Amino acid sequence: MKKFISVIIALSILFLVIPYFPVLAAESPKISREQAVQAVKEIFDTSIYDKFSINYVETPENKLWLLNWNTTKEPYAYLSATVDADLGYIKSLSVYSGDVNEKGALLPKISEDEAKKIAAEFAEKLQPDEFKETVLSPEPTPPVRPLIDIPARQYTFYFQRTYKGIPVTDNGFYITVDAFTGRVTNYSFNWHFGNLPSPEKTLSGQDAEKIFLEKSGLKLVYKSYYDYEKREPEIRLVYQVENPYSFFVDAITGEVIQQNSVIRYPLYAGSVDSAAKQALTELTPQEQRELQEAEKLLSKEEAIASVKKHLEIPENYELQYASIYQDYQNGKKLWSFNWQKKVRDREDYGSIGAEVDALTGELLSFSIYDSSRYTRDVKQNLTLESARKKADEFLKKVQPEKFGSVKLENQQLESGKVREYYFNYGRQVNDIPFPDNGFSVTVDAESGKILSFYTRWTEGSFPEPAGIVGKDEAEKHFLENVGLELSYDPFYESEKVNYRLVYKIAPSPSYTFDAYSMKPLDYIGNPIEEKPKTEFTDIEGHWAEKEIKLLCDLGVIEPEGEAFGPDEKIKATEFLKMVLKATGRYSTTVIDQPVLESDAADTQDDKIIETAIRAGFIKKGEVTKEGAISRELMAAVLVRALGYEKVASISDIYVIKAEDAAEVSPAYRGHAAISMGLGLIKGVSGKFQPKAEVTKAQAAVALVRFMETER
Repeated sequence: MKKFISVIIALSILFLVIPYFPVLAAESPKISREQAVQAVKEIFDTSIYDKFSINYVETPENKLWLLNWNTTKEPYAYLSATVDADLGYIKSLSVYSGDVNEKGALLPKISEDEAKKIAAEFAEKLQPDEFKETVLSPEPTPPVRPLIDIPARQYTFYFQRTYKGIPVTDNGFYITVDAFTGRVTNYSFNWHFGNLPSPEKTLSGQDAEKIFLEKSGLKLVYKSYYDYEKREPEIRLVYQVENPYSFFVDAITGEVIQQNSVIRYPLYAGSVDSAAKQALTELTPQEQRELQEAEKLLSKEEAIASVKKHLEIPENYELQYASIYQDYQNGKKLWSFNWQKKVRDREDYGSIGAEVDALTGELLSFSIYDSSRYTRDVKQNLTLESARKKADEFLKKVQPEKFGSVKLENQQLESGKVREYYFNYGRQVNDIPFPDNGFSVTVDAESGKILSFYTRWTEGSFPEPAGIVGKDEAEKHFLENVGLELSYDPFYESEKVNYRLVYKIAPSPSYTFDAYSMKPLDYIGNPIEEKPKTEFTDIEGHWAEKEIKLLCDLGVIEPEGEAFGPDEKIKATEFLKMVLKATGRYSTTVIDQPVLESDAADTQDDKIIETAIRAGFIKKGEVTKEGAISRELMAAVLVRALGYEKVASISDIYVIKAEDAAEVSPAYRGHAAISMGLGLIKGVSGKFQPKAEVTKAQAAVALVRFMETER
């Protein structure tokens, strides 16, 4: 959901944060400044703002008025709007009232249906004719936005334009509604007012599929994922669609419209902090292991010597930077160096960067830049073929063993004079491409000098292709489960945006599939399992039915079967998981899971407990993986989650209004009193029952009360 909301914010920025250009020498806008201001004032009261500015921007596509209102004193509210300067409609709006309190209740005061109605009425008021041509786009995720992304606390809707039943890409309304106030906070309207091609004479879906299989289809490759628990790469054999977002078939002519391929850039490897060396007897096992491994690494001087075996460092270059870090993708320690050219003229600049395996001395990459190359005319002495031979010779010298496992992937075309040639060599394993691995080499077309070299190489176990789904069967599965869809899409042609009717690859949570099962894989290589929505069969008429259903709708409770067991005892870890979800501190992926460093954290329950400890909801030793949770400990967890632990710990000042107050453990007296005072936990026949084990129904009701409580 975070990703979905980020897209909406990005779209708002796209329309609102546009560089201010002076009015171009062209036809004046048809809508005046005054008319643009009035269009916004018809919707919003602008008298609350004490500062206003209006700017103008003109692009090849449109002319826009950019209006900004804000207050110069707290709470620093603002209203930004973009108005089409020719047609007069409001293109985008962003509103901030300044009264957002992120410490408020977690439970939204506005339901999703109410927010949906607010959004629809707002869009219909601004663009009644266009709104009639839209349909509400289905959400890619369940409606749990205010919980998954606590800071956002808003609902987002997209009303998609359709023309004769066919979606028009990037046309429609994006609208966000505050989940607590019901106010529209962001509005974005995009519409192509020109003619759209008629869909009467189009290719059939089957013909489009044949073109897709012939021109693109699925490709069998090895793909590397990183196992964040084991901290090592895992190599999978997968089928994947190449460039799924840039393959289009013109639905009228059958022409394949292939946009530019995505350029592969070297993966970033972050540096690691160095630790001060202490006596091994004073270090933890992890620290001892790290320092012992460090003893095996090359010194800086030895690593530099490895670089100079294959790369000349001119005398007028001096070392400016050196570091040793761990590449998180493969776990290797690397030496990184940078030399700078010693010059007095600032326009005469040069640098050389290089990386070396800190254990073996293997040269992994380097890059040479000299500004003087670009101050003189291009002089091409090498042909494409002679440059390729230079690249081959270099790789045979620096990577003699690995060179036999790569294949030249790209063939640069001769098109006039070139300054340099670029070659990409992809790794092959079992005659199957491994696109993530290989070498990149750049050759100077004048001197034949190697200007850059980059290695991508993963050590690991490669699964054998025996038993995989055949390519024909894989493509049949893909077309049946994902396939192509007909839509109107924008293309930049002849210096303007033109909409064409195309077949394109349909939206899918993934375009990478396990080669053995054809299950779609997520970004860390885990199968994406579609969970059918389950309705509990044992809660109808139960006293906690309403609260249980609400928590299911919000994603706090995930049905894993037809029975919930409302009167069964709840495990402490089950309750903690619910609290972590309700407070936005729980993540289903290992990479995002905020766990403590511990060798014992080898199960999901362990991670839940350690995450709850880090969040401050429990203390070490208070719960066990299989144990239940008492009412007094549940009170402590909820009070801590509210941020009241410090005052609750002053136990002597509290009075617990219950007959069995003396039975409450001294450590939980403050928590019990606060939880009863706030109405989170209510007494049973005048008793608090501190040692009683909590049922699932009781936990659900207490959690909903917790979520309704203002922070």
